[in-house]
Order: sequence, then structure tokens, then C-alpha cells
Amino acid sequence: MNILFLASWYPTEKNPLLGIFIQRHALAVSRFHQVTVLHAVADIEMKEGEFRIAKQESESFREIIIYFGKSSSSGKISKFLKQNSLLKKHYKFGAEKVEQWYGKPDIVHLNVPWPLGNIAIELNNKWKSKLIVSEHWTGYQPEDGRFKGFFMKWLTARTLKKASFVLPVSEQLMAAMKRHGLKGNYEVLPNVVDDQLFISAEGEKPTRKLIHVSVIDDKQKNVSGLLKAFKKIHHKYPDVSLTIVGGGPDESAIKRLSNELGLTFRGVEFKGSLTGTDLVSEFQKASALVMNSRFENQPVVILEALCCGLPVIAPSIGGIPEIINSKNGILFEAENENALVDAFEQWLRDDDSFNRTNIRLDAVANFGAYAVGEMLSKIYLKATGKC
Repeated sequence: MNILFLASWYPTEKNPLLGIFIQRHALAVSRFHQVTVLHAVADIEMKEGEFRIAKQESESFREIIIYFGKSSSSGKISKFLKQNSLLKKHYKFGAEKVEQWYGKPDIVHLNVPWPLGNIAIELNNKWKSKLIVSEHWTGYQPEDGRFKGFFMKWLTARTLKKASFVLPVSEQLMAAMKRHGLKGNYEVLPNVVDDQLFISAEGEKPTRKLIHVSVIDDKQKNVSGLLKAFKKIHHKYPDVSLTIVGGGPDESAIKRLSNELGLTFRGVEFKGSLTGTDLVSEFQKASALVMNSRFENQPVVILEALCCGLPVIAPSIGGIPEIINSKNGILFEAENENALVDAFEQWLRDDDSFNRTNIRLDAVANFGAYAVGEMLSKIYLKATGKC
């Protein structure tokens, strides 16, 4: 079939990690169908009225990213309205090009209904195609609280009502959306991992080396709490180390805290943002992934670590308990420093009991590119009445 992905978030030249999980879903299902991704994004270096198209094509996967100049309007409301008008204009232009180059899609797959819901519905009505909606956003979680305002709630509810299927990435996210009164034909579709890239290390496994990977936003990721708990375990077990991978708004503050705690270069090492083989290399040097988030849906980094054969130490929040169990990790109570210290102690006692080969095999079977691509393909077939 001919599939069009509309992406509210997507990797771009200036932000290559934003919405990378959407790109991975598109690539996974391109094993089974022809997939075109359309994304439009404002570029602060371009003037209003300017635009350019970045286009990449392979045998079954195409990306069209339209960069356009930001609104020059002054005033908060007028600027917001003009920016939304520009966004809609460039998505509609991009959709015309998609139809011209590749034909009408059988499926319009919208990734994240805000703010593209109305655009997806218009295009779907024009082409008489089927609408599928994926959701990845933590905003529905009560700890996040960003799902608010009449228009956002109205647009989301309208979009989900029009969709043949609504695909949250976890059971818990589905429940959170339903608590907001959002009705739809729900089916869980997990995030996907490039299981040919994220692989286990060869030879002996590392010992007593933890890794944390995140966008360092302390409100959500609670890296400050992780450092405070790690100081306690490092004082007792000086050979335990922690590598922190990632950048973000609180990176400088977290580095200062590490210095104040006397941990930098004394158990804690910062690597900055890493992707691809550089990130895989750090996973392969570690013996476990640790997270300390306050709220999550289904963190891709957990799936990546599992595909590398790593057990995971993580809080029992969001969709994490749907993934982590006694065979592949340790769960603890969120925002509880002592509980995290206890989880560290348990990991040090039980580390040898984790079967890293089985951890990887289970992760690939559930979150690998072929497995998730096949799941999504079957959903498309059901939506079009072909299955």
C-alpha cells in the first residue's frame, strides 16, 4: 500500500533527534509498504515567505521536509495564528507534491494529533483514505499536565474520533488518554529499535558500570536525584561508575551538582549527546541502564538498552512496568532516593543472574524493526479491510 506519514515531530537538520521514534516506525513499516514522510517546520534563519524542500528517496521510503520562514508578526496571538496558517499552508503544499510524485495514499498516518489534526482530517477527506493516529506524548500524564486548553482538547478528540485506529505506545498511555475522555479504536503499538544497530557487546560483559541516557531535563528525568542516590552507593562501592549521556536544558546545572557532590571524574563521567554507533559503543561498555524519571510513556532508550542485552534499573511509572520485570531489570518507586539506592544494591547482588542473551532476544522479538513493522502493517490491512 501507499502510506503517508504526517509527523508533528521529526528529525531535522537542526534537531536530528526530535521525533526519531516516528522515523523508526516509518522505516520499520517501509519493509512491507511504500512509505512517504511529510514534515514541515519553521526555520529561524529564513524570512517569512521563503521555503525550501529537502527530499530523500530510497526504494520504499521517502522523506519530504519543508523548511519555511517564521512569521514576522508581532503580538503573541497574531504571531500564533499566522504561524499556524503558515504551517497549514506548507503541509498542504507538501501534500500536493506527494500526490503529484507518488499518487494518492491509501493510509494517512498522523503521528501526534496536536497540532496537525485538522490538516490530517482535510487530506484524508480529500483522498478518501483511511486515517491512523499514533500518540507518543507524555502531556496526558498527570505529572506532566500539558494536555490542556479548549482548542487542544477539542482538536485531539475530533482527530481520534475520525481515526480508524488510535495507536498509543503503551497500555498506560492508552489509559491516560481515556481518562481525559478521549474516545477511539485503540490498539497499542510499541516503539521500535534498530536491532541491527543496537546489539550486544562481544566477549566478557563489563562489571559495575552504569549508564544513563536522556535529554537532561530535570523536571522529567530527575538526574539530580540520580546523582544524589549514586553518591551514596559510590561511597559504599567505589568501583561502581556512572556514565551520563545526553544534553539538554539542565545539562550545566547537573554538571555543577556533580562537581558539588565530588563525583565528576570520581565515579561519574559526562559524554554529551551521542547517536548511532557512538551511543551503541557506550551501551556496550556498560553493565546496566539506570533511569530516575518522574513521568514517562515508553522510553526508547530502555528498548535500545535491552536490545544491547543490558538489564534496566528504572522507576515503576508510565509504560515502564509493561517492559521491565525480574528477568530484565529492577523496578523501584519513583522520586524515592532510598528506593533507588536499594535498587542499586539489588543490582550489585543479582547482576550475574541476568541472562543478557535472552534479554536481547526478547527485546528484538517485541521491539525490533521487523516485529513492529509487521504489527503496523497488520493494522493498516485491518483498517482497509484487507485482513
